[in-house]
Amino acid sequence: MQPGTHFDHPGKSPFMDMELVPKYADEAAAMQGGSSGSGTTVELSPRELSAAGVATAEVKPAPLYRVVRAEGVLGTDETRLVHVAARVAGRLDRLDLDFTGQTVRRGAPIYSIYSPDLVASGREYGLALENLARAGGDAGYIRSAESLAQAGRERLALWGLDRDQIDRIARTRQPETDLVVRSPTSGTVLEKKVVQGQYVTEGQDLYLLADLSSLWLSAKVYEQELGGIKVGQPAVARFAAFPGRDFRGRIRFIDPVLDPATRTAGVRVELPNPGGLLKPGMFATAELRVDLGRGLAVPQSAVLDTGVRQVVYVQTAPGRFTGREVRLGAPAGDLVQVVAGLAEGERVVTAANFLIDSQSQLATGQSIQWSGASEVKPSEMKKDGGPR
Repeated sequence: MQPGTHFDHPGKSPFMDMELVPKYADEAAAMQGGSSGSGTTVELSPRELSAAGVATAEVKPAPLYRVVRAEGVLGTDETRLVHVAARVAGRLDRLDLDFTGQTVRRGAPIYSIYSPDLVASGREYGLALENLARAGGDAGYIRSAESLAQAGRERLALWGLDRDQIDRIARTRQPETDLVVRSPTSGTVLEKKVVQGQYVTEGQDLYLLADLSSLWLSAKVYEQELGGIKVGQPAVARFAAFPGRDFRGRIRFIDPVLDPATRTAGVRVELPNPGGLLKPGMFATAELRVDLGRGLAVPQSAVLDTGVRQVVYVQTAPGRFTGREVRLGAPAGDLVQVVAGLAEGERVVTAANFLIDSQSQLATGQSIQWSGASEVKPSEMKKDGGPR
């Protein structure tokens, strides 16, 4: 308790009932500017090690990474949205997609429309074909008839008729009174904006379809965690609806501009949606893994941070621990990278290092011994076994 007082023989301290601590000439001198036990050696017997619960870990290379966690919301993949608009003006005689949420396959019929303009164009195409068939040997007349027939065919294609429908008009010479429109994609109806029997104009929006086989998770990542996050990195999403299950995807896009109010940037994670389990609007927790390479590392519990310096206690011999200042890199989960101050193969204290550090404060540049709870005498115990 009074490090400045020395005696030339072992025995009890005259100040309190404690054994005097031996000091050896070959012990390492303290590091300059020492604080937090830097350079101080603490010695513990096997019994004292057990009582204090001291644990150590080896300094060794390890793959380093850190995990960035962010909250997000599922949404549709904007590249998989399709608007279905009326190609011609007319009356909707039948709706095959008649409610929101209905699914449809590519090429399946979605509605049929009666259009006077389309009927007129079909008749013109049929007449052009008949004129071409009646053409004699006049080359100029044949070219003109072929040109009119080709123009009529292209007009029907631009209004949404497929090849089979146009070929049917060419065979029967009769127009399509009800044009059947087929889905341009496989997906789900997110918006339905018309009802059966309604008259629509050319270009009017009818449906919004979305392919939900892949979704976007939009998460917000804080400014200080953006370093190392790149497009293409793997990500894991977890949902309250599916406890214990991981949904794996990849970062598709990172917002180029930071939100000045929240100091965050949006990160979009592309998630496959097998079986349609995931629903747009679900909340999720995303984990983004940032690879830091490989380097020397120690458990974070081994480091004592004073705010100015970082110190660890190195095991220099069985029961002997010396404080040493280190320089650290990036934290990586339960580990932290060591840039300088430690060598591969050394062992550092990972448990009870705060206790060892408190003992090191009793002496500067001196070796001290600690007895701790192992020195509690039976006479000082209560009858129920606890200390007084």
